[in-house]
Amino acid sequence: MTIRDILNILFKRKLVVGCFFLAAVVGGYAGLKLVSPTYESTARLLVRIGQEDIYMPALPSSQFRTPMMSVVREEQLHSESSILTSVDLAQKVVAEATPQRLFPGIDINHPWYTPKGWVQMAKSLYTGLEDYFFPLSSDRTLEAQAINRFLKDLDAEAIKSSNIIEVSLRSKVPESAALGVNTLVRQYLSERVRIYQREQAGFFTEQLSQLDTQLAATEKAVDTFRTEKQIVDVDKQRSQQMERLGDVRKNIDGLQVAVGQAERQNQVLRQQLASVPATAQLSGAESANNFSISEMNKQLADLQRTEADIVERFSPTDPRLRSVREEIAVIQRMLKGQETQRYSSSQKGINPLHARLRDDLLQSDSLLAGTRQALENWTQLERETLARLNDLNSHESEYKRLVQQLDVLRDTRQLYLEKTEETRYLSAQAAAKIGNVSVVNWGAVNNRPVSPKLWLVLVGVLVVGLFGGIGLAFVVELLDDSLKSDADVRRYLKLPVIAKVPELA
Repeated sequence: MTIRDILNILFKRKLVVGCFFLAAVVGGYAGLKLVSPTYESTARLLVRIGQEDIYMPALPSSQFRTPMMSVVREEQLHSESSILTSVDLAQKVVAEATPQRLFPGIDINHPWYTPKGWVQMAKSLYTGLEDYFFPLSSDRTLEAQAINRFLKDLDAEAIKSSNIIEVSLRSKVPESAALGVNTLVRQYLSERVRIYQREQAGFFTEQLSQLDTQLAATEKAVDTFRTEKQIVDVDKQRSQQMERLGDVRKNIDGLQVAVGQAERQNQVLRQQLASVPATAQLSGAESANNFSISEMNKQLADLQRTEADIVERFSPTDPRLRSVREEIAVIQRMLKGQETQRYSSSQKGINPLHARLRDDLLQSDSLLAGTRQALENWTQLERETLARLNDLNSHESEYKRLVQQLDVLRDTRQLYLEKTEETRYLSAQAAAKIGNVSVVNWGAVNNRPVSPKLWLVLVGVLVVGLFGGIGLAFVVELLDDSLKSDADVRRYLKLPVIAKVPELA
């Protein structure tokens, strides 16, 4: 199809195109007259970082208590927008402004023959069906209808790349739109005081009273414990006890060595005493020189004790043993020489060597008993010193616990004092409605409707009328089955064209 054919169709169907264009213009005019214009009022709010976004960590024992802030601007603006569009806030706005002032004509029943009457009839029919199938699904009160309509016409969004929230409300009456948005902003500012209100000062006052009682009791317990346990300088007292314990253990070690030496000496004396007879032949018989033998045996016993003591205290390879053992060998040779010399004696009596050994044994037993008693006394003193050290450690631990508890209570009290002052300041700030949200501008009465837009309706009428008329012309042409040219005769009738008769007026 060529452009000439298209123009021919449009010229031929110009009546259809003109009628459709005229109908579109009339319809657009009727729509502008029948549809009530919608007006919009907008208020702007500036959201800054304020006290609501700053908090103090509640850690009394912390040394680094600094104010902290964690704010994501998108989340903060979204939260404020959610508060503005909440159902609870809409209920308060409707209750204050009343549905009749927000939406004039909401409670008027229009005649059935009017367009608004038809809309009301359709809504009533739908409501009846909804009540029949879902009887508990909706609230039919006037306030509920106003709340639903208010939330539907309300819009609260943050302006991109800014800290400003735009709150807009659409209504058929400009004054109603301004009234609704301003009432919403006032209710929102009051509601923020409740939402972001911190703890009451009465709570902190009560906690401070309890802390003062605990603090006084703890201070008294610390003073009493220090007085009863005589805690002045724990480190100095511990050092004194440790020095005393060292001296005691040194004496115990010396006494243990002395007890061992005395026990070994007693063992040697008992062996010597068992080998020496208690009586000796004095006269009337041939005997050896008992006095010399006794003295030599005594010297030999002393040297043997000396040898055993050196071996026990030092070592078997000590060089002093050589001289001691040489003396022992000399004494033993002399003793054998004396035993070979015989003297005649006819009397018997107490053996002096036996008596001397017995006296030495008794003296050694007495010394051993005294040494053991001294060792027991020093051991008991060691146990007492260790007990004092343990008591001192336990007292120190308990004293440190009480002091730490006292420090925590003092830090906690200081924290509550700061929180009380902060709460008092925030309460005064909330009472004055001073926050991080400021009203940039209140909603004003805007007499320029936001819908329907006249230029958009005109463009739509022109576009729809023109292109709709052209489309309708082609549809009519398509539905027309008459022959219009010799090409149609040859195409549809399969006959040649002999002649053409022009149309005569």
